[in-house]
Amino acid sequence: MSLRAKTAAVVGLALVVWGLTGCLPGRTYTYNVAARGPVVTDLGQFSDHVARTLADPRGWSLGGSLRFVRTDGPADFTIWLAAAASVPSFGPPCSVEWSCRAGRNVIINEDRWRGASAAWPYSLDSYQHFVVNHEVGHWLGFDHASCAGFGERAPVMAQQSKGGSQLGLCRFNVWPLPGERSAAGARHGVGVPPPDLPQPDDPFGVLDRLDVTRDDLGRPVSIRAVGWAIDGDTSDPLQVALVVDGRVLAWVPADQTRADLAGPFGRLGVNHGYDAAVDVPTNSSTACVVALGADAGLPLQQLGCRVVK
Repeated sequence: MSLRAKTAAVVGLALVVWGLTGCLPGRTYTYNVAARGPVVTDLGQFSDHVARTLADPRGWSLGGSLRFVRTDGPADFTIWLAAAASVPSFGPPCSVEWSCRAGRNVIINEDRWRGASAAWPYSLDSYQHFVVNHEVGHWLGFDHASCAGFGERAPVMAQQSKGGSQLGLCRFNVWPLPGERSAAGARHGVGVPPPDLPQPDDPFGVLDRLDVTRDDLGRPVSIRAVGWAIDGDTSDPLQVALVVDGRVLAWVPADQTRADLAGPFGRLGVNHGYDAAVDVPTNSSTACVVALGADAGLPLQQLGCRVVK
């Protein structure tokens, strides 16, 4: 079964499950944004980033089942941007070094907001998404979680900012795991629709076909690869590599229009197709296409391989 067929089958099954559970009502939570201490970050930019995180379908919005609405009036909780020295004033377990949650207060330590942590391997933008997801996750009722196994995405409720033993053998991760999303839906009485992306951060895609041009002796002289590649961290086109027998022969942009992507991945646009050719040595054996990821998640993802000899 092709990757596309497998993806369609998984999405189809998820939609059936959603049809059985999606009748549960949605829920809206309100929040304030405030600052404490001599913060230097623009509070408007902070607020905008928080709003994007809370609305992202990969996060605690659960694809729209939970809505987080900012208000200037009474609210369910307050998200604070706090100067590091003022964070302990919110009480235990808050400290000058980390962000925290105390009662209905979700506190983002400005030092972490502006500088992430020494352990964090991705961009500052991705860390800001992570820290909001983690601390709001506490407000939603979740304690710290542990790593499940080698190479797996860490729970968003793992203390990833600290790295090391706190991360275990897992890899850094920005968004709630499927189990965390399901638990949030059950805890807050809402349905959890299937995610719109098979991977929230890792690159993914397909190799639709790989055509081989041969010489008079039947040896390969060129290949043409056709498919698409997407990364949930960006709507911009990815770069894909044409790799023959382990050697990169060309990097090409996946920037061509693919109307068939409008349905499943429409919020990221449709300009993610690639159609590229490259000359190959006549003794070539195997050709592969590999997508280069953007920001968080796996840096490379193999989209498919074909025997060309």
